[in-house]
This record gives sequence, structure tokens and C-alpha cells, in this order.
Amino acid sequence: MAVLWLLVRFTLSNLGMFGVDRFDAILPPGTGAIMAVGASQPTVVATKDGRIGMKSQMQVNVTADHRVIYGADLAAFLQTLAKIIEDPKDLTF
Repeated sequence: MAVLWLLVRFTLSNLGMFGVDRFDAILPPGTGAIMAVGASQPTVVATKDGRIGMKSQMQVNVTADHRVIYGADLAAFLQTLAKIIEDPKDLTF
């Protein structure tokens, strides 16, 4: 399986900069996965104390070739990405 990782690409498609809030990216041939990133939008959410508040949210989804990339690994990657985006201080050393 490790050899296959050397032969595939992970592509990022960002239409958020054009105001598109969500979309599904089509997996190009020879690509292991493609991430679709939408625009950040103000959204009504429940706060930690049970109240209603506003928060910026963006949709990120990934289309993957599961012959090459395990879905569980991709889910773990997306969880880590969400934590980093929600708390960017984790990017500092």
C-alpha cells in the first residue's frame, strides 16, 4: 500500500474565494483524493452553554478513490483539519 501513495495526488479545489459555499469536486484520473473547500459563511449555532449564537463556518468535503485511500484515514484527516481550523494556535510550535 505504501508504494501506491507515491503514485497518486491529493488535490485541493477552492471555490470559496468566488463565494461558492459548497460543491462536490469530481476526482480527476490519477488522483487519490480531491478536497472541495467552500466559502466561510455566518451561521446560527448552539453555543457550549446552550444558547444561540453566530459563528463562521465553511464546508469542506473530500472525494477519494477508496482503492488507494482508506476512508477511516480520510475521516481522521478531516477531524484533525477541523481542529486546526477551529483553533489555529495549534499551528504554532
